Amino acid sequence: MTSSEISVSVVMPMFNAAGAVERCLAPLMSMQSRGEIKEIIVVDDCSTDDSPTIVKKLGVTVLKSEKQGGPGAARNLASTSAQGSILWFVDSDVVVKEDAASKLIAGFDSPSVAAVFGAYDDDPAAKNFLSQYKNLVHRYYHQRGRVNASTFWAGCGAVRKSDFLAVGGFDTDRYPYPSIEDIELGDRLVAS
Repeated sequence: MTSSEISVSVVMPMFNAAGAVERCLAPLMSMQSRGEIKEIIVVDDCSTDDSPTIVKKLGVTVLKSEKQGGPGAARNLASTSAQGSILWFVDSDVVVKEDAASKLIAGFDSPSVAAVFGAYDDDPAAKNFLSQYKNLVHRYYHQRGRVNASTFWAGCGAVRKSDFLAVGGFDTDRYPYPSIEDIELGDRLVAS
């Protein structure tokens, strides 16, 4: 599959993200209007704030989890209805750069690539010490890692839908809460 044959579905799990979701969706909606991504699916994981209303007002598709199941379950739910050949997972507190879709698509030029993921930037929006430290440490490890990763990061990561479904998606039985469900998925993708 070449980059011209790739279609991208953005999948965003969301729980009580009213303060951030509109800012996070803005660049993705621009990419969709430019035809770089096929669709955006937000999965509301039983939010108690008005984030689902905010997302619906923006005209973005919202699926609702029947019960709170964490981001892995939300991502699995959206993957069943996603139309794209690539599932791009973006957390509801992640703001991607305007050129992210083109870089992501270029990462899938080789048919041997099952997944790609992004990295934190070097200028985090949060200015408090702890957020700066955590973001910059994550960036350091992502930038210094091997080109062929043996893991996966679902905060801003994409996987071929066929490969995702072939390994059974996120293991929500072992990881019903946010944990290392994305790292474990990466292990299974590498093994397959």
